[in-house]
Amino acid sequence: MFENKKDSQIVRLPFGLRDIFPFEIEERNRIKEIIGREFKLWGYGEVYTPVIEYTKNISVGVGKNWKDKLINFFDIDGSPVSLRTDMTIPVARLTGMRIKRNQLPVRFCYFADSFRQSDIQKGVRRVYNQAGIEFIGSANTLMSDIEILIILINILNELNLHDYKIGLGHIGFIEGLFDWFELDLKDREHIRKKIVVKDFVALENFLSRKNKNKAEIFLKLIQPESSIEKISDMVSGIKEQKVTKSLDYIKEIYSILEGLDYGRCLVTDFSIIRDFDYYTGLLFEIYQSDITDIIGSGGRYDGLIKKFGLDVPATGFALDIDLTHKAVNEIELKENSKILIKGVNNDNAVELLGFAGKLRDEGVIVELSFEDMPDYEGFAKEKNCDLLVEFKKDLKNVKIKDLKNNMTKVKKVTEFLKEMKDEKRN
Repeated sequence: MFENKKDSQIVRLPFGLRDIFPFEIEERNRIKEIIGREFKLWGYGEVYTPVIEYTKNISVGVGKNWKDKLINFFDIDGSPVSLRTDMTIPVARLTGMRIKRNQLPVRFCYFADSFRQSDIQKGVRRVYNQAGIEFIGSANTLMSDIEILIILINILNELNLHDYKIGLGHIGFIEGLFDWFELDLKDREHIRKKIVVKDFVALENFLSRKNKNKAEIFLKLIQPESSIEKISDMVSGIKEQKVTKSLDYIKEIYSILEGLDYGRCLVTDFSIIRDFDYYTGLLFEIYQSDITDIIGSGGRYDGLIKKFGLDVPATGFALDIDLTHKAVNEIELKENSKILIKGVNNDNAVELLGFAGKLRDEGVIVELSFEDMPDYEGFAKEKNCDLLVEFKKDLKNVKIKDLKNNMTKVKKVTEFLKEMKDEKRN
């Protein structure tokens, strides 16, 4: 199979993939627990969709360069299939196929990996662990958008995320500016690309050749701005219906969220242009001062589900768990006592396994050491254990080393079990 020994040594993962260790998983699971609780409080039910979909379905909303974004395969019957690039498209497909109109509106949430192809370069991921919601079928566009924004803000606050901002944009606003400039399709696509990569110098040069005065206003309007009044003043001379209508919509969102004391985390950011084609209205992204990438995004996608059969409006967002984990300074984990029991062997297995089982019944984490090792105490500390426990030969008493306080004591097994049980109750 291998031509030589060197060829048989697999020393790394394919690019864009990574391993995750237990301590990271524990923190990420706590983050997901906080997110999931907020989802549940608002009535969102968790859905699961297959990781592989027909390429035709996935490509519906991925964008013009969809072939470069998909990780593709062929099914056993020769059909092209792809790993999902996000969860919005599969949930849209599920809704179009499985949900009846009299069941609307529906609220779905998910925790899932998505996969995107990328160039081979250091640091570029191909797996995105996401948590998100989709609010589908509500006729009240404004209130359904408000709902998902409040859920998002509640989650970020519950995670004690500091210095975050939610940038609000709108597809109609940027389209209205394009109309104001009287741009053709080619020019619009060129500008979109420049905005996505934040190449404002090239953007200014291009627009200035069209109209220098308008270019200056355009560039100011696509900069993040916390004052909605400033934006209103700047667009006062722009008589484009899409611009004014979109801005009025953002103003309504500001008004309601400020009334609920959520306004301090909002900024307008009309440079938001997503790399998926299915968005139709409100767009938003979450920024945090310590993270260079956006940690989450969302918006309205009223035309996507129609492509799968059911013509209904929808809105939602997704949080990137990897980046959210990096952004959270400290995550409070549930406090469970952890114990290492040393010296478990064939002769005392029944007694010690039974003892460990009783501790686990009380929610205590118990690891058993079956091996002899020179430094049990160091090993237990490395495992973040609170106690190191060793049975005496009579199996009726235990020697307990408190690793946090550096204290040692001997107790009867029954007394120790009662102590741990009482501690758990308190």
